[in-house]
Amino acid sequence: MTKNSFQPISREKWLAFLQVKGEPYEKLLAQMDEAEQQLFAAAGPRGIYRIMNRSDVKTTGISIERHLRDCHKVAVLGFTLGIGVDNLIRRAQITDMSMAVVLDSGASLLVEQLCDAYEAEIKKEISEYTTSRFSPGYGDCPLSMQSDVIHYIDGQRKIGLSVTQNDLLVPRKSITALIGLADHPVTGSLATCGECVLREKCTLRKEGKFCGA
Repeated sequence: MTKNSFQPISREKWLAFLQVKGEPYEKLLAQMDEAEQQLFAAAGPRGIYRIMNRSDVKTTGISIERHLRDCHKVAVLGFTLGIGVDNLIRRAQITDMSMAVVLDSGASLLVEQLCDAYEAEIKKEISEYTTSRFSPGYGDCPLSMQSDVIHYIDGQRKIGLSVTQNDLLVPRKSITALIGLADHPVTGSLATCGECVLREKCTLRKEGKFCGA
């Protein structure tokens, strides 16, 4: 994946991430433009995936088990923007906290955007039916599963992706996930609010919304 393939970060999603309602200030829009340029320059996106037998992939939680139901194989993936983005945000936190917040939120959207594109590339290479991706920390699937995923894909050696003792990914703007494979159509399934470990803190739920909508 080259930097020439980067697509603009959705300003609508960016403003929603920042919880900005109504017309944004011109200064904020200018910050977003500058932040996007800096993120594109700092990002060094890398991804890796591995096809494994379903029985060889350890999973915990009702939601992930349901998502992978009827799948006989799993594509285990890791994707990262690279340490350059972490360093960019860290420097901004010292010199300009406002820009740091804009950079951090933009980086979160950028890694999802690029991982979506990487997921699409993976699915073009796979001849079987696939589910959407499902990441540790979603639903009742624990973040502690991160270390197993990193081990499966040899993430540290292949793309510089590791996990801390607190189950956080390094670089921070990274994603690990599982995609189910089957010889018949499968869709996977979203976790319910009742299963989600963030249900008591979820701002969407307080607004009567659902993250899968």
